[in-house]
Amino acid sequence: MSSYASQLKAGIDIERPISLGVLKIKAKIGELMPAKQPGERGQGRGGDKSIEPDGIDLSPQTRVAYRKLAKSVEKLDEYYESTDDVPTQSGFISYAAGVHVGKASGENEWYTPPVYVEAAREAMGGIDMDPASCDIAQAIVKAKKHYTIKDDGLSKKWRGRVFLNPPYSKELCGKFVEKLTGHVEDSHVTQACVLVNNATETAWGRDLLAKCSAVCFIAGRIKFLGKTGEPANSPLQGQMVVYFGDQAQEFSAAFALLGSVLLNQSREGVGTLDEFRRSSNRMDTMRRIVNELEPHEATVARDWILERINQ
Repeated sequence: MSSYASQLKAGIDIERPISLGVLKIKAKIGELMPAKQPGERGQGRGGDKSIEPDGIDLSPQTRVAYRKLAKSVEKLDEYYESTDDVPTQSGFISYAAGVHVGKASGENEWYTPPVYVEAAREAMGGIDMDPASCDIAQAIVKAKKHYTIKDDGLSKKWRGRVFLNPPYSKELCGKFVEKLTGHVEDSHVTQACVLVNNATETAWGRDLLAKCSAVCFIAGRIKFLGKTGEPANSPLQGQMVVYFGDQAQEFSAAFALLGSVLLNQSREGVGTLDEFRRSSNRMDTMRRIVNELEPHEATVARDWILERINQ
């Protein structure tokens, strides 16, 4: 059913409920399937299917997956509501096992590593507001004002230069993004750096990319910090930092060594397409050179670049 919907290009609003139905069917098969018997064969090197005495011609890996679906079937609807994407078997199994895609709020002890916060601070010239934070995170962010989960940042006014790493749940992330873009449009927020999963298939992801001045697709996946300040949590997908404001070139310089920076050509003040292509080629060359430097040498090179830009 899900394959047919995809071929029809019926759209995600049709594919999502169909795929959920397919997962429920698989879970039912897993429920009806006999429990794993002693001596039940595993997947061989050749990948051959094994036909069991019950007559179900499924690979051992498929049997395991269907049994996992059946075991956690009560969480299927919860998983469906937690994502804007088409629900998948592997995605649900990870969700049911507690491996969620993305960072939740500070309540779940996921904190942004200093290198990304410092890059945002350099790009904007400072951080006035962190509306989705906690007291522990402020040891790194050092915003002039911040709101915790108890303050309910969504109910407050945001102003100035904002660093936002929102809760990554489907509902809350969309609300934080909507509030941010609204404050950008009314000029209450003058600049913003938003750290989120690179979920370009979501409505809020498309909204960010359509309205931003620039974006950095982070190289690799960010290893978020735990309470002790040590790397502790890594999401299942990559991240992006989305920039709003009139200092797109400064943002590009600050994040050039952290990933691939793209400028939104539909926004004012980001240069022509030819200028962007030339700048991208130069940045790629600089990134390759700097990546070969020792850490202290890279710091000196970066400071020199920023000094030239500020001139």
